[in-house]
Amino acid sequence: MPTSHTNPNTSTRSRSAGRASAAARAEIIEMLKQDHRRVKTAFRHFKKLDEHRDPQGCEALVRQTCFDLEVHTTLEEEFLYPAARACLGEEDLLDEAEVEHATVKSLINQIKTMAPGDEKYSAIFTVIGEYVNHHVKEEEREMFPKLSHAKFDWKQLHEQMNERRVALRLQSPETSRNGSDAAVEIGDEAASQENTAEGMSNSGGGKRRKAQSAKGKRKDEESMSPGPEQEENEAREI
Repeated sequence: MPTSHTNPNTSTRSRSAGRASAAARAEIIEMLKQDHRRVKTAFRHFKKLDEHRDPQGCEALVRQTCFDLEVHTTLEEEFLYPAARACLGEEDLLDEAEVEHATVKSLINQIKTMAPGDEKYSAIFTVIGEYVNHHVKEEEREMFPKLSHAKFDWKQLHEQMNERRVALRLQSPETSRNGSDAAVEIGDEAASQENTAEGMSNSGGGKRRKAQSAKGKRKDEESMSPGPEQEENEAREI
């Protein structure tokens, strides 16, 4: 009977393509999570601002955060959600996500016509944050874990999303060091703050151990150095 043989080169290429697709999928999910962390940090920072004492800072942060949300929702609606519908079939989950997007975009359009000090300006931005926090939880707890095992051409999707993100970012609102740039930096610091928190905690034990080691070394040096009586005896011998 004839036997079939698997071409080792074909098998190797298949495994390599699979790894590349999985890596692209992980990068897409991490990119979206970074967006989540950035805007969540911005909402927390807004609570510390006084829109009457610092209207420029408030407006800059709100404008930049709304822009970040618009970029994020556009990428999900144009690329991620269609892919998720194709490989997951979770219609209810995706329908709810799109409705949440529509609600947030409606509030964003509303606050764009307002300025700090206007009635309900802070309330509207706070409600946007509440909707976003709820949306983030559902995506990261339900949708993303399911996508992490889904088969799709993630490499191509990753390239398309990156290209679209670059184009959207070119439409970013004009910035100044005291305004929107500060808002961008606040968001960009979110990931590093959360990622380094654990490292700082773990390094605490290392610093204590180093301090204890240095203290013990000083004690050893003191015990090795001659005391007053020893120095006096050595002087008499001389």
